[in-house]
Amino acid sequence: MQVRAARPDDYDAWLKFWRELGLTSTPPTREQWLTGILPNTIFLDEDGTPAAYNLSFAFGARGDVRQVAVAPAFRRRGVGKQLMATVAAKLRAAGCTDWRLEVRADNAPAIALYRAAGMRPLRDLYTVRMTREMCERFAAGARHAAVPVTPEDDARLEAAFDLGTGQLHRWRTFRAQSPIVRIGFHAMTQIHRELAADHGLLFPFEAPDVETAAQLLAEAVPNMPAEYELQVSRPELHRALLAIGARPEEHLIELAGPLT
Repeated sequence: MQVRAARPDDYDAWLKFWRELGLTSTPPTREQWLTGILPNTIFLDEDGTPAAYNLSFAFGARGDVRQVAVAPAFRRRGVGKQLMATVAAKLRAAGCTDWRLEVRADNAPAIALYRAAGMRPLRDLYTVRMTREMCERFAAGARHAAVPVTPEDDARLEAAFDLGTGQLHRWRTFRAQSPIVRIGFHAMTQIHRELAADHGLLFPFEAPDVETAAQLLAEAVPNMPAEYELQVSRPELHRALLAIGARPEEHLIELAGPLT
């Protein structure tokens, strides 16, 4: 199995892995792939055929593992283990001392793979979908307290939310049309109004309590699409969203570990 960096002509091969992951958002365009994804992508090849794929980023000392996929024909052959070892070496070389990833809570084989690579559960993440009516009811009466995030805010926000150095710069440049807003330095979201044909995304959606979450949502409701997808980590906020009718989509687990 050969390790290699992605090439400009890999877009179609990458798109197959994207679809294999079952993602619901509209895939990045070829241009977005070339500028924002290709530089951070590696493949494992066997006889010229892509067998596995990874997208990962080095944000200072923190490595973010975004996507891990093994082609169906190459599963149960230890390819996933080899891919994770390759990703760990890549991130160490970039100066990372720990790494993170998210996985579906019911994906036992993947969790076992990541545990074998030295990762352990850090927190639960809950993804929900909300209609305009639900968002408006949740945000009813909330004051508009958010302000745009500027580059001067990045370091403080990245420290507050454990994002790693440079994460906000990537979000700002990769989806430049999606504003990032904050309330003080204790709440923040990026508003993606066109994640897919039928819904947008509020991610990250960081708020310390239900009241502040309502204030963030008030900033996102104007001109919103038919629905928003949100991901939250606080159980009390998850319960409050479900109580207003939000539909549960996914239960994820964030795992973390040292890169030693």
